[in-house]
Amino acid sequence: MRRMLSLALGLAGMASVGLAAPAVAVETPNPGRTYIVDCQGELEYEPKEIVFACGDGGVYIDKIKWTKWNMNRAIGRGTLNYNTCEPNCGAGNVLTYRVRLRLNQPATGPGKGTFVNTFTSLTGTFGPNAGPAMAKSSKWALDNPIST
Repeated sequence: MRRMLSLALGLAGMASVGLAAPAVAVETPNPGRTYIVDCQGELEYEPKEIVFACGDGGVYIDKIKWTKWNMNRAIGRGTLNYNTCEPNCGAGNVLTYRVRLRLNQPATGPGKGTFVNTFTSLTGTFGPNAGPAMAKSSKWALDNPIST
């Protein structure tokens, strides 16, 4: 089970990371802010939820509380939710893990008719033997394209 969970999270980590349907989409980006891009390609600032499996939403972090968010990094805490998809995704169990979050590696590029700052990396730290497959931490690329 641990190997399967580790493999599944690794595969989810290679997929694009985003957010569920945006609560409030950013119409005009503020050049003084750094955003993340959700599954629909919309910009989000200090989101309460980040989805890693944009296809089915089976891996996500929710209940996020940010303690720091600036141009270079964001720090927060939340809960990682992982659907085991056993025996299938509809009937799978959802495992939860408390996680410390760090967004970093900001990049600037075109989007929404201007240049936009977005975070490109998220690291989750679980503590000793407390994460999926007993991992202490996991790192995910934030690489969803910005919608036009």
